Amino acid sequence: MAKSAHETFSIFSLIIFVILILSSFSPLTTSEPIIDGEKVEFGEESNGFQQGGSMGKKYLFNNVSSVTYSASSSLKKQWIEDGYPGLNHQNNAPLRFTKNNNTLCENAWEEGDLDNITSSDGVVTSIVEKVSANAAIFIEEGNIISSTTLNDITSTWESIIYPTNVNYFGQPPDVDNNCQIEIVILSIDGPGEIGGYFQPSISSLRDSIFIDIDDLSNRNGIIAHEFAHLIHNSKDPYEYIWVDEGLADLASYVNFGVDISLAQHANSWTENTSKGLRWWNQRIEDYGSAFLFFAYIEEKLGGAAAIRSLVMDTAIGGQGIENLANNPRAGSTLIGSNMNEIFANFSIAVTLDSSQGSYGFSHLDFSDNCLGENICRAEIGGENMQWNEDWQSSNNQLEGWGMKSFKFSQGNGDPLNIMVQPDRLGFKGVILQREASSGTLTMSKLRIDSSSGIGTGLIHGFGNTTSEVWLFVWYNSLVDDCDYDFANCGILSSGSYPSGFFTVNAGLISDTSELTIQGIESFDRDGDTLFDSVKFQIEVTSFAYYEILSLTLEAYNSNSLTDSIQTFVSAGDLESEIIEIWFSPPETGDWSFFFRLDDINGLMQDQGFSLPIELVNIKPVSSGSISSNTTQTWLPNYFFGGGFDQWGFGLTNGTFTNNETPVSYFWDFGDGNVSNLKNPIHSYLDEGMFDVTLVVKDRGGFFSESISWRIQANDSSAPIPEISVDGKNISDGLTLKTNQRAQFSAIGTLDNLPISEILFTWEWGDGDVDSGVGLYEIGHEWTDGSADGTLYTLKVTADDGKQISEISIKIKILNREPELNSFEDLQTFTLTPLELPELFSDHDGSIVGYSWQFEGGVSLDGDGMNFSSNFNQTISSESNPTVGWISPGLKNITLQVEDDDGNLSSASIQVTVYNQRPVAIFERPEDGDVYTAYIFDSESFDPDGQSSQLTHVWKISDMDDTIENISSVSRTFSEPGIYSVSLVVIDSRGLESAPKIYLFEIENPLPIPSISFDCPSIEGKLIDFIPKDFENITWQIPWTQDGGAFLAPNKQIRFDGSESGDADPIFIDKNSIDSQSLDWNGISQWIWDFGDSSPPQTGPVVWHHYERPG
Repeated sequence: MAKSAHETFSIFSLIIFVILILSSFSPLTTSEPIIDGEKVEFGEESNGFQQGGSMGKKYLFNNVSSVTYSASSSLKKQWIEDGYPGLNHQNNAPLRFTKNNNTLCENAWEEGDLDNITSSDGVVTSIVEKVSANAAIFIEEGNIISSTTLNDITSTWESIIYPTNVNYFGQPPDVDNNCQIEIVILSIDGPGEIGGYFQPSISSLRDSIFIDIDDLSNRNGIIAHEFAHLIHNSKDPYEYIWVDEGLADLASYVNFGVDISLAQHANSWTENTSKGLRWWNQRIEDYGSAFLFFAYIEEKLGGAAAIRSLVMDTAIGGQGIENLANNPRAGSTLIGSNMNEIFANFSIAVTLDSSQGSYGFSHLDFSDNCLGENICRAEIGGENMQWNEDWQSSNNQLEGWGMKSFKFSQGNGDPLNIMVQPDRLGFKGVILQREASSGTLTMSKLRIDSSSGIGTGLIHGFGNTTSEVWLFVWYNSLVDDCDYDFANCGILSSGSYPSGFFTVNAGLISDTSELTIQGIESFDRDGDTLFDSVKFQIEVTSFAYYEILSLTLEAYNSNSLTDSIQTFVSAGDLESEIIEIWFSPPETGDWSFFFRLDDINGLMQDQGFSLPIELVNIKPVSSGSISSNTTQTWLPNYFFGGGFDQWGFGLTNGTFTNNETPVSYFWDFGDGNVSNLKNPIHSYLDEGMFDVTLVVKDRGGFFSESISWRIQANDSSAPIPEISVDGKNISDGLTLKTNQRAQFSAIGTLDNLPISEILFTWEWGDGDVDSGVGLYEIGHEWTDGSADGTLYTLKVTADDGKQISEISIKIKILNREPELNSFEDLQTFTLTPLELPELFSDHDGSIVGYSWQFEGGVSLDGDGMNFSSNFNQTISSESNPTVGWISPGLKNITLQVEDDDGNLSSASIQVTVYNQRPVAIFERPEDGDVYTAYIFDSESFDPDGQSSQLTHVWKISDMDDTIENISSVSRTFSEPGIYSVSLVVIDSRGLESAPKIYLFEIENPLPIPSISFDCPSIEGKLIDFIPKDFENITWQIPWTQDGGAFLAPNKQIRFDGSESGDADPIFIDKNSIDSQSLDWNGISQWIWDFGDSSPPQTGPVVWHHYERPG
């Protein structure tokens, strides 16, 4: 912003003083802001856009000699004109952080910091003199502010302004990421005039507001106002200025209440409500209307949450307000869903300030006077309490979205009739009635005539049940939200914001309106000499100066309501209005009619009836069309039936309330065929000229006059055959193989006849011919071909009975190459003959030549193949050669065959040749005993290798380890039992034989018994008992000559077998009978049989006596 020196403003101080003195003689104090050193005055009436704009707007009226302004709107105007440079749109700004909650706040200012700040006058050097949790106070270098003032600014900021504005408008943007709003106090223009501003052009760089050091006495309201601009601009930078400024004034109000500044703003509009709410042209009324409107929105739609939602909504102007009204916050009051409804309720509230719902304010107190800090109610545009004659208020001017109100009272009980007569379309209005008994207010819309724009209202019981009536009128201009003369207004730059004039008429209606049936005239409409229509002439008389009446006619047949019509009649001043209405019935009968006249509230004024009138059904009218007047036989022709059966009332002759379609259709195609379909399809099978007629029938059973068309049918087109295979056209020829059957189709043949009626003849070129009606699909194959292809000519003839066409196509038949047969994987062993299979078959001939190639060589000796065979043969011409390989592996074979037509085919196959396993052989060992010496001698061999190179692996069951690399093993077995011996041999290629296993048994040798005996005696005499101890015992051995024993009966003998031993080699020379002893003799049990049939005994030593000699 260019800024003149202080002396420039001093020139205007005198002008301001003079204006303020003059304003004392006027109810309106006029503000005169400054921009670029020039003063722009605002008159009370504005017939167009103010060019140039003002510097700012009035904050406070502390006294008549000191007036302060905000420059924000002018700076925003300039910013918009420059195209929003540096736009920073942070609708979804993150949660703002502060120092005192120990979160991330970078680059925070500290006291004593110095910075160069871009202001509207250029760059100023400022020092941080005070910081708080959410602010940094900058002072322009060279200026001094007391610590008391600084402390008061930060205290008020932290305790009131910051939390209140954040609550209402949302978090600030914090574009500089320091969690501080920069409050820059600098010298702007001296006391008064500009008190501060928010500069949107630097809003993308820093969060700053600017305050004039000479207006710090008004600092609280200035800071709250400019801080609101800062937040709002970050959330919704494209918002209309009237919304932005209205919410900024609301910020001052919710922070500090109503002061003389806000009161003056509000009263400037309540004293002149004709000024438009939604046009911003920098007038003081613009501030007042916007402030009051958003104070109303805040109160009714949810308080701080509602305003915060409005600020966050990127929809601008009235659309954003409607969005909020349709999604209000908790505790809201219903005030409407669109701007017309909202503005109507707002207008009532600022005029009446009623305690009833949406019709008043709860937070703002309205007064009957406009002095000091009082906000006065909106002035009414007119009032009437005397009804000796009709009342009128003319030449009322409104800007778009300005309003005027009118009050009517002291009625006598007669209906009050109100008419609003505008000079253009777009005026709206509501009527508010106060019930006499309860004082309850009820609102209804003014009825607006869509063609003339005239609004009318009728209030019954005026002065009786209704004590007073209010009329509110506003101009709902098509151009609504608008900043100055910007393009966002949607009007021509050379135009002006819309305004219009209207006149209000009001009067009492002393008597009800009347209707008179002046005439009923029957006549014939369809020309069949029968009366099928009637014309009514109704006279309407009104005792009002002007009113809109509703005239309703109803038609009855057999006491059943069939049709009705309602029309509105403008009448007044006892002048008769003649209305003509026509009626035609849907069916024949005796028709009677009811006439009713109502006022605009639906209260009946008069009624009448007619006697029954005989009327016949009016004939329907048929209509239709055909696809063509010339056609080919068999082709489908499309017929489109139509018509209408018009009946009912009409406000002009020949118009009807009902237009029904016929109930049935009757087509005659002229060839003996008919149809009752609405839109039939018909084909003519024969040539000729045919007359087609259509007749329709209506619901009353009457038939229409017939309409007709003439159609010429002929057969002049020849078939156009098209041959395809698998859906593809083959006009360029087709190549097939012998015996390959193809399905040929002529379904694409074009002709007027259906393809099923055409005679097709197929000449295949190989002597075969097929023919038949509808034979458009057929299969064929050729049995003879060649390697280069044999050409055949396929000729197809299409005969539709009158025209014949043919098409020829070249068919090339190729001989089939021999085909590879499927076969299983080929496997064999070394030195094992393998007869190769028949790999190829020739389905259209025979194979005459074979050429086998064996990679690496084979033997072709067949069954006589052995080590000495030639394994280097690589080719063969036999059909099924028998081959063999000497080495294992994956062997590659290639075969090429030639058939009798010279076609060649080849294939490569692989044969898996396995190594033959060696054979393990040794002689089976016989069973033996522990003294048998065994020799195991290998006789193993390798059938496809050197047996001398075999590796032997012996496994004997009583050994943990194997015996390897020897062909003969010698062994004895010291313990009896079952033994196994196995042999596995491994050839030089590492292939193991199957194990050769034998089982044999080593017998257990019989133990060697040894018996000794003796008899106990005492003093030389044998005893007959077993002594307990042997101290006095003398042992005698009664030997016989043959080595036996001799013993007297009943004498004790002791047998001792402990000298017995096991014959196993491991027990030789061992004498202990203790099995746990290392010297154990191997005997585990002794069984004694004494030969006298006495029970046997066990143990190494036993006693016995014989009872009988023997």
